[in-house]
Amino acid sequence: MIRIAITGGIACGKSLVGEMFSEAGVSICDADYLAHSLMVPGTDVYNGIIEAFGKGIIADNGSIDRQKLGKLVFSDERQRFVLNNIVHSAVKELYESWLDEHNAEAVAAVIIPLLYEAGMENGWDAIVCVSCSDEVQQQRLKERGLSEVEARQRISAQLPTTVKMAHSDFVIFNDGTISVLKKQVEKVLRHILEK
Repeated sequence: MIRIAITGGIACGKSLVGEMFSEAGVSICDADYLAHSLMVPGTDVYNGIIEAFGKGIIADNGSIDRQKLGKLVFSDERQRFVLNNIVHSAVKELYESWLDEHNAEAVAAVIIPLLYEAGMENGWDAIVCVSCSDEVQQQRLKERGLSEVEARQRISAQLPTTVKMAHSDFVIFNDGTISVLKKQVEKVLRHILEK
């Protein structure tokens, strides 16, 4: 099986690229989805997060209020480090299990936004980085309801996209139209499968 990691900057279009890979017949797993599934009440990750950040981040329904948690961790690097230590190894276990389950398939991909930050870059046959211009990235984050300050905090909390691009096997730029993006995805996938 060809194992592909899809990474890139926040709001660059990793999920959209993942959808396009899926449409081309590639099984897709999303590390963000796995992380959210690990944060439900009763799990070790949930308990670890409450222990580390306090009951003030619990929403009325008992779940973790991700907005409150986000405000804490994106304004303080040490808090972010604590959260990542709780979540990353559990997420890696889940996506490794998922890859094992899909082992009979020709190709499978995992979307991992913090691939390099979490030290998860080894063991892949290809790493694809999704990128876009700073202006487009800022605009997309504003459209998600973040202020300019919050947008900058989220961007600076990750490795610069240029660094991720330099360490990846393939780069997809998502500044243009959907059809331009789709052509790039098809080209990259063709290269990976030929390799």
